[in-house]
Amino acid sequence: MVLVILLVVLGATHSDVAEARRSTARAQGGPSLPAVTVAGDQLLVDGHPFEVRGVNYIDYTGAPPGCPELHFGADGRCPWDQALIDADMVRLQTLGVNTIRIFLNYYVFGGARTTSEAYNQAPALAHLDALIASANRHGIYVLPVLLAKFPQDQLHGGQYEAAAALHIRPVVSHLAGRSGLLGWDLFNEPDIGSPMDQRCWDWDNGDFSLCRELAWHRVVFLARMSADVRAFDPGRPITIGMGFGKSYFRPAGLYASPADLVDFYSFHYYDNDPYDSGRYAQHWYYGAGFPTDLRRALVELRNLPQQKPIVVTELGFPTGPGTLRNEEELRRDLRIGLATSRAAGAAGVMLWPFQPTLDGLVGDLFIAN
Repeated sequence: MVLVILLVVLGATHSDVAEARRSTARAQGGPSLPAVTVAGDQLLVDGHPFEVRGVNYIDYTGAPPGCPELHFGADGRCPWDQALIDADMVRLQTLGVNTIRIFLNYYVFGGARTTSEAYNQAPALAHLDALIASANRHGIYVLPVLLAKFPQDQLHGGQYEAAAALHIRPVVSHLAGRSGLLGWDLFNEPDIGSPMDQRCWDWDNGDFSLCRELAWHRVVFLARMSADVRAFDPGRPITIGMGFGKSYFRPAGLYASPADLVDFYSFHYYDNDPYDSGRYAQHWYYGAGFPTDLRRALVELRNLPQQKPIVVTELGFPTGPGTLRNEEELRRDLRIGLATSRAAGAAGVMLWPFQPTLDGLVGDLFIAN
């Protein structure tokens, strides 16, 4: 996949770049949404509490087969179709969605320069601008996740400067001060180290010394990143999309406390389906099942001395053949998840799209509850 991205991006013509600049100018002149701010344990918009009602937007409806994620036009097999994206934003607004979370591929947005200095990310940035503008036109904020697909073995302080120069600073600078962003998500699930070693699927595994070392180095990286993002886009809320709620305070005694690096907490909840995402139900720390584990994760974050807003940025349950839930049970458990989050004082929930359509994913969750 990396090779495909490189080949396509490096083939960009001068006309591609010119069109990218025109698209960027149009997008930057688009609609403006009021800034999201943080006060205590609440997110605010125009001084009023703001509840995130969101989805993870990983691809547009009608994308060609074999295109499981947004590459912002960098993969020739997965062309960018702004009209279909615009239609999705219309539908999401109708479904009561006010926030989308998107993943910014490290290679698409700068990392390809490790292979060739000829890399030009202007077309991808133009598509990003257009997506944000489209969402904003329909009252939808955007939460970008930086460093998607970043090599897991490089997530340590020694590799930070290269990642910052290629990806973090250029992307953050490009969107700095732009309206319509909920904030910055620095990294997706840094606490799940299984791509490095299966024994570190939770960096809090005290039975294997590598896991604590991994956690230490990743927090060094994230601490530098948090400071950089604040410097380049001051005033924008920051979070880290943890796999487990407890990863903001466990393991103790790291280089820094992850709770101190963010403006609002965010974490993910999957119970026991699918198997490779079944985390809480089988977990040595949790393991009580849904919704008890979700409630515990929320309450523990609420009880931290650093009281901050909490958003569950991934919540989802598969349906269909071979899964544990049917359509009715999906609706039931999404309602329970939303109610559990609200009862714990969370600032919102974002759904993970196990279902193939927006209507099948969201249903009436946000307009009837």
